[in-house]
Amino acid sequence: MSNALTVCPVSDPPKVKAKTKRIVELDSLRAIAALNLVLFHFTHVYTVKYGYTTPLGFDFPFGKYGVQLFFMLSGFVNAMTLLRKRKSADFLAARIMRICPTYWSVIVINLLIVGIAPLTLVSYSPEQVAANLSIMPNLFGYECMEPVTWTLQVEVLFYCMILVMFMTGALETPFRTVMWLLALSLVTCSSINFLAERSHDPMLLGWMTLCRDVMILEYLPLFLVGVLLNEIRCERGKLSLNVIGIFSSLFVFHYVDRLNHNPVASLILFVLLAASAYGRVPLLRCRPLVFVSTISYALYLLHNNLGCVFIYHVNHAGVPPLLSMLAGIVFVIAVSTFVTYKIEGPVTAWLRRRWVGLKENIASRRETVPASTT
Repeated sequence: MSNALTVCPVSDPPKVKAKTKRIVELDSLRAIAALNLVLFHFTHVYTVKYGYTTPLGFDFPFGKYGVQLFFMLSGFVNAMTLLRKRKSADFLAARIMRICPTYWSVIVINLLIVGIAPLTLVSYSPEQVAANLSIMPNLFGYECMEPVTWTLQVEVLFYCMILVMFMTGALETPFRTVMWLLALSLVTCSSINFLAERSHDPMLLGWMTLCRDVMILEYLPLFLVGVLLNEIRCERGKLSLNVIGIFSSLFVFHYVDRLNHNPVASLILFVLLAASAYGRVPLLRCRPLVFVSTISYALYLLHNNLGCVFIYHVNHAGVPPLLSMLAGIVFVIAVSTFVTYKIEGPVTAWLRRRWVGLKENIASRRETVPASTT
C-alpha cells in the first residue's frame, strides 16, 4: 500500500504545477479499506474461528470489498508514483523502505503472540518464519503467519510487474499492455479451471497455476483499473480507450473471480475511487479518517492476530462481546499508532537518509573519475 498520493506529472509543464496538491480523499480511502477489514475480522471471521461467549448481535461479512478497493487504489497510486519519479531504482527503494520495517515488526509480534498468549495450538517452524520474512511465503509453499498478509504478497508482485512495465516501455502504451494482460488473465485462469475439473496433465496445471500466482492474474485486472484511471487523471492517451480498458478490466476480474464479488459493488468502488482521485468527495477529508490513513498500513498488517488475541482474553474475562470488540478496535489502533510513529516513521526516515546519501556518494564518485584519469 503506497503512501505517496500526490498527482503524477503530465507532459504539459503548466499542468504539472497545477496538479501537485495532495489528494486527501485517496488517503481516506485507504483508511476506509483498513477499517473495513478490521470490522470483517473482528465480527465475521472471529465468530467463525473462535466465537464470542454470547452472540455479538451483528455481522460484517464484506471484507473482500476492502481488499478490492486496496488493489484498485494501489494500481492508481503506484502508476502515479512511478510516472512521477521516472526512476525505477527510486521507486523500488521507496517500496522496500515503506513495506519492510513494519512488516518485519509484525512477524516479531506474531512470534511473541504464539509464545505468550496463543489462541490455538499453532507453532511456527524456522522454515515458515524464513518464508514469511521474504514476504512471499505462499510461493514457497508456506502459510502466512499473519493471514491478512496474503494481500501484501499480491501487492509486492504488482510492484514488480508495474516496474517491469515501466522499464520496458509498456507503461507508455498502457491500453495495449492492459489488453494483452487481460487476455493472458482470461486464458490462463480459464484453462486452470478447465484442467482442474478434468484432472488433465497435472504438470501443466502446476505450471499454469504458478504463472497465475506469480503474475497475480486473478487480481491484476483490479490493479489495471487503477493504472488506467491514472491515465485519465493525468490526461494521457485517448479517453475512450482508457474507459474501454477500465470496463474490460472489471469484466475480466468478475469472469475469473472465485470469491463471487458483486459487480455492482465493483462499479460503486470504482466510482468512489474516481471521484476521490479528482478531489470530489469532501466528506472523506474529515480528520478521523485522515488520521487512520496515517496508521493504515500498520493497522492493516497487525490487527487480525493481535486483535483477536486481545478480544478473546477480554471477552473470556467477563466483558460483553460488543464491548470486547470495541476495546479490540481501540487497542489495535493504539498499537498501530505506536508502530507507525515509533518504528515505521523513524526507521523509514533513517533508510531514506541512507538512500539519498548513497546516491550522492555514487554521483560524486562518477564526477571525480574523469578528473582523476586526465
